[in-house]
Amino acid sequence: MTGRWASVALAVVVLLAGCADRDRSSLADGRLTATPGGVDFQKVAIFDAREAEISLRNVGRARINVNEVWVEGPEGSYQAEFTHEGPHSLQPGSACTLRVRFAPPKPGALPAMLVVKSDTRIEPLLKVPLSGLGVDAWARLSPRRLDFGRIEADASKTLSLSLENPSEMPVEVTPRLVGADRDEFVLEPVTLGPGEKRDVPVTFNPVRVGRKQVALAIAPCRGCADVPVQVAAEALERAVVAEPEVVDFGAVPVDRESYRESRIRNISTEPVTVTRLALEGKDASFSQANPGFPLVLQPGEVRGFQLRYSPDHQGPAQDTALYFVESRRHPTLPVGMRGYGGAAELCVSPLSYDFGKQPLGSKTRVIVNVKNCGSSNAGALTLNTLEWQPAPGGAVQFNHTPLALPHTLQPGQEVNIAVFYEPTRTGAATGSLVMTTNAFSAATVQMDFRGQAEEHAPCNLSVTPLALDFGTVPPAQGAVLGVKLENRGTDLCPVKNIRLRDDGGGVFSLPGGELYGGIMYPGDWFSFLVGFQSPPAGGQFLGELQVEQMDPANPVILVPLKANSQAACLVASRRYLDWGVARRDCPADPMEVNFLNACAAPVTVDNVSIGPGTTDSEFALQRVPDPLPFTLQPNEGFTVGVEYFAQVWGLNVSPLYVSSSDLPAPLLVPLIGESSKRVEKTDNFVQQDVSKVDVLFVVDNTDSMAVEQTRLVEAVPTFVDTALEKNVNLRVAVTTTGIQTAPQPNPADNCPGGALGGEAGRFFPADNTFNRILTSAMPDLAAQLQRNVQVGKCAEVEEGFEAMRRALSRPLVNNVDDPRTSLPRDGNAGFLREEAALVVLFVSDEDDHSPDAVETYVQWAQQLKGENQPQRATFYAIAPPEEGCDTAGGAGTRYAEATTRTGGEVVSVCAPDYRPLLRAVADKAFSAQSRFPLSEVPEPGSVVVTVNGTAVTGGWRYDGATNSVVFDVVPAPGARIAITYRRSCDSL
Repeated sequence: MTGRWASVALAVVVLLAGCADRDRSSLADGRLTATPGGVDFQKVAIFDAREAEISLRNVGRARINVNEVWVEGPEGSYQAEFTHEGPHSLQPGSACTLRVRFAPPKPGALPAMLVVKSDTRIEPLLKVPLSGLGVDAWARLSPRRLDFGRIEADASKTLSLSLENPSEMPVEVTPRLVGADRDEFVLEPVTLGPGEKRDVPVTFNPVRVGRKQVALAIAPCRGCADVPVQVAAEALERAVVAEPEVVDFGAVPVDRESYRESRIRNISTEPVTVTRLALEGKDASFSQANPGFPLVLQPGEVRGFQLRYSPDHQGPAQDTALYFVESRRHPTLPVGMRGYGGAAELCVSPLSYDFGKQPLGSKTRVIVNVKNCGSSNAGALTLNTLEWQPAPGGAVQFNHTPLALPHTLQPGQEVNIAVFYEPTRTGAATGSLVMTTNAFSAATVQMDFRGQAEEHAPCNLSVTPLALDFGTVPPAQGAVLGVKLENRGTDLCPVKNIRLRDDGGGVFSLPGGELYGGIMYPGDWFSFLVGFQSPPAGGQFLGELQVEQMDPANPVILVPLKANSQAACLVASRRYLDWGVARRDCPADPMEVNFLNACAAPVTVDNVSIGPGTTDSEFALQRVPDPLPFTLQPNEGFTVGVEYFAQVWGLNVSPLYVSSSDLPAPLLVPLIGESSKRVEKTDNFVQQDVSKVDVLFVVDNTDSMAVEQTRLVEAVPTFVDTALEKNVNLRVAVTTTGIQTAPQPNPADNCPGGALGGEAGRFFPADNTFNRILTSAMPDLAAQLQRNVQVGKCAEVEEGFEAMRRALSRPLVNNVDDPRTSLPRDGNAGFLREEAALVVLFVSDEDDHSPDAVETYVQWAQQLKGENQPQRATFYAIAPPEEGCDTAGGAGTRYAEATTRTGGEVVSVCAPDYRPLLRAVADKAFSAQSRFPLSEVPEPGSVVVTVNGTAVTGGWRYDGATNSVVFDVVPAPGARIAITYRRSCDSL
């Protein structure tokens, strides 16, 4: 026991000093009585207590000292103490008070005796009987665990705790909440009457989110030990959540529609009412029409609702769907919606294809076009996989060209996939090609193909020539030859997989690409090109071409390829002769190729011949040096003329071989022509960009040029100023019309520059007295060019075209030093830029006397820069006019023809002042092209012009005198001009 109570097993000694006087009579005696004389506490609940007071009175005549009190009885049942501090000394008639407490520890009768010890002689031990009945009276409670589940914060939930008092005594139940979150729970104390049962509410009022740390400690009666009750509870931020929180429709084409599901989940353990669903309405592209509201969402229940996005505009779109929920904390549940107007759309054509009946062993093709046909702002289309499904009847007899995957197509882009049918067995065949993509509404696309294979007689195929010999091709140069296939049998002949089996380490190629196959009817034939590109190091190369045919005895025909590449003394002015498209009824003009000995030693030319080609009768030598063999001195040349008859339809290719003493294999110049029944022809041009221009002055250095050279010097600043005004990135050089040195030169007066009048294409001055290659970056460009055009007057023959060709041909154009001469550093390397336009300005008082035809030089120059390209070559000339003049020798007809064919212009050398002439030439040379010369003469009224694919009916005219189309409104740089016409048989 605690406090001031004395245990019945212990005697509490109380020092009695008397309640009043300490003196005691020796003759009289005191007498102690107790009131009441006994105490019956009756029924008391165990663990409860009841108290009673007993008065001790001295009824004797002497003082009494009460020494101690105790209770004899059941241990722990009774306690006694004085109500005030001692000493307890009682005078006669005075009294003291005791307090006795009955706290039954067990049920049943619990009798005891209160003993009071005093110093009376008559009755030193006063005994007072005590009695009481312990009653088992405490509340029974259930359950021992309360689970409030999960509820939304700011909500409230109440559970009941059942209490029962089975006794006949009232019971006081005292609850106590413990834990960090006890403030969010409410439970009041309660007193149960005898036999009473009651459900006591326990309320959970969460304000903080999270799992709760709390428990109940309940005393089921007064003084009873606590009974624990576990409590489980969790507060949620939201009872209803969205899955997903944002509905992303992705990219959707405008005016198409897409549906996505919005799901809501009740994550609490209580039903939740959702009253309605609505959209904020920020973008009319979103909508919903979901019935069934209001609804009750049971604990853990998930429901889905359809949201619709049909973009009415391009670009991003956003809105919010709102679920209205009966909730104090979150009465609305927002769900974001986003989409993008404009999506990658897949367009495939064809989706199915029937190859029909095909010969066994053939290979036929259909092109499947796959396009991202989405709007311009749509995302990229990605082709992820492309696979053939297994064929039910055996191995798949269809295949397709490989495509690196994944393959991305931007809006408007497309890719063509070649699908082939290669039957390996007779009868019907089917195949399905399955493509997976990220396209809108086209995640998987199946393309179906079918065909029927028939058996035919074995092929009788002729291959011409049986081997391709490229002879010698200089290093870093290329050439082409042709192969002809002809069906000489009486039945169909399927051929396929025409490809290089051995490309010689990458030097051989098929310029037109591999030929997948075709079906040749009896008598049919076709030709194709095989290319050779020599590496810079040269070497000897072997390769092999294959042709598959339907002949079980000889299924693959092999055509050997060989080539030699090394530096050659002979330099061909044209790497190939190409007649383009010709007609039987319009004989093609002969073409020429010039060969120059670019070595410092003589070379013997042994033979000039036309080797085996696709059709040997189509080409013939028209002009050959006679007799053969002959010796060619350094810097000497000769010209070979070749005719093309164009009598055999289709592509005709043959090799022109020139055998020389320095080569193990003859030098090759390919001969190419196509005989066609087509009457129409189209000349294609790309408007030139004149921001970069290489200008070559070819100045007459004969004795008659005294006045004209002076006028030229005076006019040079005008030419330079015009170029600088137009911000042209200029590169300028000068050469002379002299090829041979003067027989009796006077170097001091008339033959400066170190070449004695025979520059033969070398830039002036050949001895490097001055800078030979000038640029617009030089501050004194005009003065330097004035100095360089003073080329002297000691040559005898004007060969302007030949000088130009040599200046821009090997070995000068790619060497710092000419190996054939003794002068150092007299090569022309560093002048010609691949990306720049080329302008050649001839200045002469007499017509050109070069050895080859004008057309030969024009075609050479156009081939040099790329015909119909922005950097094409253009010729201008200050030359004798057609009517002549006193200071000129005859008419400059060859210069006039050359300038006309290149879209340039000729102006009169007889003019007293060249400054207006050079300004006019510069204005035209450094401006976009307005005159486009045609390659052939058109029939009157047949010319049709398109610019960038659009027909142009006005703003241009056909000039018959120059056989050109002349624009009044000049097309912009980079514009693509196509001029179509019916070809006339009239010669240019």
